[in-house]
Amino acid sequence: MAINFPTSLDNFTNPSASDTLDSPTAPHATQHSDLNDAVEALQAKVGVDNSAVTTSLDYQVSQAATTGKAIAMAMVFGG
Repeated sequence: MAINFPTSLDNFTNPSASDTLDSPTAPHATQHSDLNDAVEALQAKVGVDNSAVTTSLDYQVSQAATTGKAIAMAMVFGG
């Protein structure tokens, strides 16, 4: 299964206790591959600390905080 995140949410198949490693409904290797891809997509979306990637949440939150501080300072000091 290819992952859909971040354009839409993924729907993973959870293996049952009776599924074998080569189960046709929840193949073991596919489970690992899908979850690895999903974690990588989440990491890309969130970003690393002090990210310079403008689409990452870390970057966007940092920019919003910086803008908010500048607005607050301008309101306090009138400039």
